[in-house]
Amino acid sequence: MGGRAKTEQFARLFTAPGVGHCRGGSGAAPADPLAALVKWVEQGKAPTTLLAENGSMSRPLCLWPAVAHYDGHGSTNDAANFRCTGRR
Repeated sequence: MGGRAKTEQFARLFTAPGVGHCRGGSGAAPADPLAALVKWVEQGKAPTTLLAENGSMSRPLCLWPAVAHYDGHGSTNDAANFRCTGRR
C-alpha cells in the first residue's frame, strides 16, 4: 500500500476496546463515525480521534497504534481527560 503514511491517506484504523463487532459490550462505541468519514471525504479533514460513548462514559478512540491514556485529572468517565499516546 506504499507504507503507513500513504495508507493513512485513504484508510485509518480506530479500535474500540470492549465493543462487539456489531455494537454491544461494556466499552464505549463510536458516537458518529459517519460524520467523521463525511468530513474527511468532503472537507479533506482526516480524523485522528473518534468520540466514543457508552451511557454516561465517553472516551477518545485513537488512530492506531496510539491508545487513550487517562491524564490523571478529572472524571475517568469523560473523554476530555484522556490523551492519545503510543507509537506514532
